[in-house]
Amino acid sequence: MAVFVEKTLQGLKELIDEKGRLKILGNEGALLETECIFFKGATDLEIESFEKKIKVSLPEDYKTFLKLHNGARIFDLLFYGENVGGGLHILNVEEIEKYMQNGFLKPQFIPVAHLLDGCYLLIDKTKMSTDPNYLWFRGFVEYEPMQLNFEIFLDRYIMSQGANFWEWNIYTAENYYRTHQGDED
Repeated sequence: MAVFVEKTLQGLKELIDEKGRLKILGNEGALLETECIFFKGATDLEIESFEKKIKVSLPEDYKTFLKLHNGARIFDLLFYGENVGGGLHILNVEEIEKYMQNGFLKPQFIPVAHLLDGCYLLIDKTKMSTDPNYLWFRGFVEYEPMQLNFEIFLDRYIMSQGANFWEWNIYTAENYYRTHQGDED
């Protein structure tokens, strides 16, 4: 399996300005200003220590990300220059450990990121060594397999400029216009 996390992140970084800001095209032509923040990478020792604590060896693509950046915020929305959140918050190892200790997730999952209020990206510990599609999404209630790994999710998220690409297949022309009536404001 090729690991292209670094290439994807480098491409994004070439688009952002010196303040970490980037204008993107949102739904229906809306121009949005966003911010991307990348934190210092974790060392091999920090990752190994974390893996020992959780008794699991993390997937290579995700470890590659952690070595580059032990956490990030990608496509946070700016409103009049102020960060109002949104976007993708990729957790650092300390945050992951706290979320795992909270007990609000099923024990088979490792939370690696959150987006939207209460929605999480999860690594399924029971599948990651046997199934390359180990990433799951936990919405407000349900757990759903994404049929992706971390690096493919990250690549698609960046290519779609932070849009919920995993929901795109539910829109037909009929239900798109029916669900977006009155959004013209």
